[in-house]
Amino acid sequence: MTLRLVVGAATDVGRVRGHNEDAYLVDDQLGLVAVADGMGGHQAGEVASATALEALRAAVSSGDGVRDAVTAANDAVFEKSTSDDRLRGMGTTLTVGTLAAGGTLLLGHVGDSRAYLLHDGGLRRVTVDHSLVEELIQAGEITEEEAESDPRRSMITRALGIEPNVDVDLYPLQVASRDRLLLCSDGLTGMVREAEIQTVLRDEPDPTRAAQQLIEAANAAGGVDNITVLVVDVVDDEDATASVPIVGPEPPVEDSAPALVDAPADATDAAAGRRRRRGWRVLVWVLPVVVVLGVAVGVLFWYARDTYFVGNDHGTVAIYRGRPGGVLIWDPTLEQRTHLRTSRLPADQRQSVLAGHGQFSSLSDAQAFVRRLQREATPTTTTTTSTTTTAPPVTAPPSTAPAVP
Repeated sequence: MTLRLVVGAATDVGRVRGHNEDAYLVDDQLGLVAVADGMGGHQAGEVASATALEALRAAVSSGDGVRDAVTAANDAVFEKSTSDDRLRGMGTTLTVGTLAAGGTLLLGHVGDSRAYLLHDGGLRRVTVDHSLVEELIQAGEITEEEAESDPRRSMITRALGIEPNVDVDLYPLQVASRDRLLLCSDGLTGMVREAEIQTVLRDEPDPTRAAQQLIEAANAAGGVDNITVLVVDVVDDEDATASVPIVGPEPPVEDSAPALVDAPADATDAAAGRRRRRGWRVLVWVLPVVVVLGVAVGVLFWYARDTYFVGNDHGTVAIYRGRPGGVLIWDPTLEQRTHLRTSRLPADQRQSVLAGHGQFSSLSDAQAFVRRLQREATPTTTTTTSTTTTAPPVTAPPSTAPAVP
């Protein structure tokens, strides 16, 4: 089955800002979608987001994978910011998705723009914010409800262009026809609750109208930031086979054909009976084999995916779904990444995490174990440089930033 993406996109300056530092990218040929939320002031944020998307598309076009393409975007923004004093210190978030083989959508993520998946009417957030309040939530110091009104919620801890190197979160997401993906800047999620977002995505079938409705909801709630929304429908590519031309000439039509000699009716009926009996014998033998193989595959898949474990991801504690080392063709997948470094763990806990020991029957159990690790971790004095997208109100006519085509 071939899948493709149908995208509805909208961006708006909001009710407070004077210009739009958000940008988005939709490239049908590459199957590439992305949202960037720039920062830096004096229109440097607009330069950062546009630069990142241009470099991202060029890297993907040249064959780079998602992680390398996002790294290339970081290089482009950092180089431009250090070569022009007017742009010094600019940066941007970036959340990007592209279809890969086997019904997998690869998400690359840096910053606090977000990606959500609507599957069978249920909405779940796929990405983890690189923000100060998200770290506080992960550490158990504040709740998600408290984070909604925390004055520090606009402070991010990771962005493109701030440093010469950037750590990119990569999420392989299994998708199917009729799934719906949402990519958005924090101008939406800072204004509209996830329950309302879910209602719009579930009830409005047209992706463009759904994107516009979400923009309107954010503005109705105050519109204190730029708002960018991509509603991405995963659909069957019905035209995939129809677009393949017939190669070679059609077979010629004969002017005459040899006469057909009718076989005796008894012989015809007997031959048909023998064919039916052979067909039933084949079915009787094959069907049980197919059923047994199907059950075996189903049991193996269930066994490979019914558990979670806490392991290591580039020196950071992470939660995986599956079994350490994988089972046959089913490798474990990264379910949630934390900001807890493995180097801060006690020696025995660190060895356990590095080895992928400890299995849990649910994601919540694994998250509880991570919280215990965070409590037992040694304190760190490392300070993360935070940037903020908050800017003083500017009174100016609303305008819409051009999308990167």
